[in-house]
Amino acid sequence: MKNLMGWIVYVAILICLILGIPQGMAYILKTNYPMAAITSSSMWPSLKQGDLVLIKGIKDKSQIQEGDIVVYENPQGFTIHRVVKIYEDRIITKGDANNIADAPVNFDEIIGKAVVLRGDVFRVPMLGNISIMFNKNNS
Repeated sequence: MKNLMGWIVYVAILICLILGIPQGMAYILKTNYPMAAITSSSMWPSLKQGDLVLIKGIKDKSQIQEGDIVVYENPQGFTIHRVVKIYEDRIITKGDANNIADAPVNFDEIIGKAVVLRGDVFRVPMLGNISIMFNKNNS
């Protein structure tokens, strides 16, 4: 009986962690999307396919600078690219490995920007593959 109770407590703690960590990160990073998996090689070598990055919410366009890596929503899903030009009402982004820039993005489409730690984007190599695998199985 004691062993069974130990397993029940263990599973309950694990469930709380799995559900609580994203909720806590969303609160701390001030965005509904606190994590993003890199699904392509368009940001290579800065970010590699399968990396997991943290996303920090932004309040307004003054928090975005050229060179920042931003996440924005588009009809196909989310895009994570670097800001190459800022205009009054929109920005231009481009993947580091891409030859051409993306279509202009309105500021209201931007979800946030990648968290930077000591001058580099904070990334967890290969952890994003879990999200990629689940999304592939659900489509």
